[in-house]
Amino acid sequence: MLFSLTAKARYLLAGNPDAPVQLLEEYAESDDAHIRARIAENPRTPLRLLIKLVHDESTEVRVSLAYNPVVTDMLLTELAKDDDADVRYALAENPAIPRAILDKLSTDENPYVAHRAKTTLDKLEPVFTTARLAA
Repeated sequence: MLFSLTAKARYLLAGNPDAPVQLLEEYAESDDAHIRARIAENPRTPLRLLIKLVHDESTEVRVSLAYNPVVTDMLLTELAKDDDADVRYALAENPAIPRAILDKLSTDENPYVAHRAKTTLDKLEPVFTTARLAA
């Protein structure tokens, strides 16, 4: 960059959905996990960066991916297998996650993750509805 930005400015830019892709690419390499987490939740972040961030060392970054509306089902499935229960819990509480992933999480080894997934599933509209027909 031509000039140095404050940490707060970088944080805000990293989460801006109008941020240039070049800036997102630069910030995805940041040493600051908070900046990488903002990149992970930014819907403009390119898929190639999201794929890299799904294996980030920071739990915060992987949790942020769970809330990105453009993350693919393949990446969500990968996150559902994450070793960290906080990552799986973040998926389990997100009603935008595909039902199949929530179903898998509802049987998670961690009782908090499993309960949260069941609670989220209970709040979703049924897949099939039946209508009573007048006789």
